[in-house]
Amino acid sequence: MKRRKVLGLTAAGMTSLAGCSQRIRQTVSGTAGDEPAATGTVSTGGDTLSDASVTAYRNGSEIARATTDVDGTYDLSLGGFPAWVRFDHPEHSSVTRAIAPGSTRTITLASGEEAVSLAFGGDVMFGRRYYEPRDDPLRFYYRLQPGDRRDSHDRLLDSVSPLFRDADIASINLETPLTSSEWRHPSKAFVFTSHPVAAAAMADAGIDYAALANTHAFDALTPGLEETVESLDEAGIGHSGAGSDPSTAIAPAVLERDGVTVGFVSVTTTAGRQYDRDWAADETTATYTVNRDGQTLSVRDRAGVAEATPETIRAGVQAAIDRADVVVTQIHGGEEYQRTPTRELQNLTDTAIAAGSDLVVNHHPHVSGGLETRDGALVAWSMGNLFFDQNLWATYRSFVLQVTVTPDGIQSARAEPILIEGYVPRGVTGPLRNRLTWELAGLSDSSFTIADDTVAYRPDDERYPPEQLTLDGGIQRRARGWVTESDDSVQLGRERFITGSFDDHDVDSDAYEGTLWRYGRESRGSDQPIGQDGSGGIELVRVRANENRALLSPWNRLPVSNEDFTLSGTYRTNADGELRLLVSWYDDTAGSSFQSQETSLASTEREWTDFALDLERPDDATHIDVFLLLTPPDGVDILRVAFDTLSLVEWEPADVAGGRQFDAIRGSSGATVRAVPVNGEVRWQ
Repeated sequence: MKRRKVLGLTAAGMTSLAGCSQRIRQTVSGTAGDEPAATGTVSTGGDTLSDASVTAYRNGSEIARATTDVDGTYDLSLGGFPAWVRFDHPEHSSVTRAIAPGSTRTITLASGEEAVSLAFGGDVMFGRRYYEPRDDPLRFYYRLQPGDRRDSHDRLLDSVSPLFRDADIASINLETPLTSSEWRHPSKAFVFTSHPVAAAAMADAGIDYAALANTHAFDALTPGLEETVESLDEAGIGHSGAGSDPSTAIAPAVLERDGVTVGFVSVTTTAGRQYDRDWAADETTATYTVNRDGQTLSVRDRAGVAEATPETIRAGVQAAIDRADVVVTQIHGGEEYQRTPTRELQNLTDTAIAAGSDLVVNHHPHVSGGLETRDGALVAWSMGNLFFDQNLWATYRSFVLQVTVTPDGIQSARAEPILIEGYVPRGVTGPLRNRLTWELAGLSDSSFTIADDTVAYRPDDERYPPEQLTLDGGIQRRARGWVTESDDSVQLGRERFITGSFDDHDVDSDAYEGTLWRYGRESRGSDQPIGQDGSGGIELVRVRANENRALLSPWNRLPVSNEDFTLSGTYRTNADGELRLLVSWYDDTAGSSFQSQETSLASTEREWTDFALDLERPDDATHIDVFLLLTPPDGVDILRVAFDTLSLVEWEPADVAGGRQFDAIRGSSGATVRAVPVNGEVRWQ
């Protein structure tokens, strides 16, 4: 059995209320030469690196290019909006990051000698709601077009293709058959299929490997699995985890790049054992029949997915060790929508590590989990979604794991945060990036911290010791550092809205589109910030002729678990009018609210004004939603209300003393806490 080690990681229901607004989707058309530029330095960790290529991409196309000068610095125009930027040098491993205009970054490139870069994305499917008409006119969803199927798949994948094209080997969990077959599994309530053209589109986007051991790979039975394998083979995408018999299903895929071989093992805990007909590949000669429209299909029980048992994991990992320098095991398991691993998943992960896996990359919960170094291996507990059609708030935050390996083990790794908007994954920058990064750090073990706005591994002797932070009183927000120790006079909290500033922090072709917010889009658009002090902001507009109220609310109700919340924001009105704030509580992700409270917000005479409301979760409430409602004017021709910095903080119980995921704190003036610096600084404001 091989045993390597981690050498060093750098991880980085209210449509009738719709009204017009001041924001519609706008196309970003910036080109090289626009200001402000993104600047920074490229180094090897100690020395600066000249003649490195710096290339910016948006929507799959190159928009700008620069080269570092003798002192390693670069100056790159991004056209005024965020973009993917690739940093590349022939003697070093490349790095791709989402970068904002006007930002300054120090990028470290690792030595490329005998090194292979890997990129891991989460759950992928291209069916169901990707083809359905929008049932909510206030939310954007990406739709695949049957008459333009290949190009519409390409455009969808272009959203993150720079990350995968940058990697030597890019991996995803393909949680769907790629098939045109109409056969469906007889036991399952939910079945997915995607068109076979997706295989070629994924290959063009840089995806090299697909894990097939999962909940939905056998949804179209043997015809669907056979067409999936054929489509992937034709596209040149490696795969493992499913097949015509158990030995084929557990056999690893081995990919070679620059003389380094990487073996991929794929297994799943969700093999349908609770159903009359499971989809595990079993050692049996039994068959069963399925009838459809007068036709009969005979299905072999030997075909299906590799089930995650200690025996199959050991066999798969040993087969990979026999053929590969580096072994990656992917386990489809855990509990849906839960970020922490189940005991079963932990035990199976330990089995994979003990058998010789260098990386264990897990998926299934559809939400992102933490990173960990465990017995010398790197573990990602849940990759979350990548391309998926779910409409749940918790599923919108994800990441792509970027790892560099050599024959001796893992050289470096980092996590690139992703926000999913309308079923499309987007790179993120600025405060939005910081929030997603800190959340991932809070879920990760103590060997990971934050460095240069990414999750990073740091040996014990490189960590900053905690220092004392004196509070100013009231609510303070994190700028740098995280609280590790406090007493019960202080409460820690998490920002739940994450995009309440309405700034343009995501990498896409839309300027200031109000990411993850519902509002009317009938009025003229604006591609410039209108918030306080030049921030994004958003504006609702009503005129006398309107009959319905204008609406602003998050895309979805938010899951909640704690008791105390603070809802706040900044707004201004141009005239007197009726502006209402409605808070609704629910006991599920769908259905009517069982309790609501409504508050009137006063007119502000064109001055920016703050509001804040303390909330207490009712018994049995599992979700919250917030609505800002503007009634058509009575005494004036037009009524405008601009909003900025909308915030919902969920407060932890007083006995929670610290944690990296918390970005808000409240306590009396003069109260003290202990906080760990980030990049040498602790700052809360």
